[in-house]
Amino acid sequence: MIFGPLHTVTIEPSGLTIEVPNGERLMQAAREAGFWWPNQCDMQCRCTGCFVTVVSGVDHLSEMGRAEEEALLNQRGRRALENPVRLACQLGVYGDATVRKTGVRSGE
Repeated sequence: MIFGPLHTVTIEPSGLTIEVPNGERLMQAAREAGFWWPNQCDMQCRCTGCFVTVVSGVDHLSEMGRAEEEALLNQRGRRALENPVRLACQLGVYGDATVRKTGVRSGE
C-alpha cells in the first residue's frame, strides 16, 4: 500500500514514465513497477551503472549523499560532479522530474 503522493519521473530518450512514491529511490520504484534498469551492483552504490543525467526537476530530488558522491568520483572522475549526474539507486524523488538514461526498458 502506498501512502502519500506519487510523482512522475520521465525517462529520456525513451519517453517511459515511472510513478514514484514520495521519498522512494528512483531505481527501487522502477524495479517495483517492472522496469529493467542498467546496473551491476544491485543498488549498492558501487558501480555507478545506474547513473542518470537530471534534465529537469532537480529541486524535487534528494541531495547527494557522501556515498553517492564518492562512488561518482571514484568511478567517473571529478568532472562527473560538474554535471547534473546522479545515481538512480540513491536518488530520492519528492516531485516530478525528467532524467536521461539509455537502456531502461519496461517490463511490458
